[in-house]
Amino acid sequence: MKTNVGAALVLSLGVLCFLGTAQAGGGKGFSNASLQGKYVVSFQGWVSGGDGDVTGASLGPQNGVGLLIADGKGNFTGTQTANILYNSNGNPTSGSACGGGASGDAVCTYNLAATYAVNSDGTGSTTATATPITGSDCRCGPAGGFTTTESFVMQSADELSFVGTDLDATVSGHARKQAKKG
Repeated sequence: MKTNVGAALVLSLGVLCFLGTAQAGGGKGFSNASLQGKYVVSFQGWVSGGDGDVTGASLGPQNGVGLLIADGKGNFTGTQTANILYNSNGNPTSGSACGGGASGDAVCTYNLAATYAVNSDGTGSTTATATPITGSDCRCGPAGGFTTTESFVMQSADELSFVGTDLDATVSGHARKQAKKG
């Protein structure tokens, strides 16, 4: 369940990254080369709570932001931070069970490493590994990280929308290419 919640977050960011970095290729459609540069990601949704159930009162809300860098060759890296209200049977789940604080919500910061595939019509998918950064809440997933998947659609060369495709979460969001200062 920790892995699933973190996976959903990572997946959301991965999808956002794909969408935000995609660019049209002069009427020839999209490709992996369309995704290149830095993208700002935001996401929200619901994830499995502390008891692992994926329905009803066990679902917990989450939201987050991230910065992703796509290389145009089917790879991206980045970081993301999510705020998750862990929930078991309708009651906030405390982090005290794993040595954390008493709060029901957890701040989870991850390093991301992923691959992506962009179709010529602007749709695509991503598979990401999210590794909790030292100091993240103990409920954010295993120290070795976890894998998550997402699907996306590019809206333009600089903007995309995504949805997580893991079985334990409903996560969606947007990514936009970061504007250069100056």
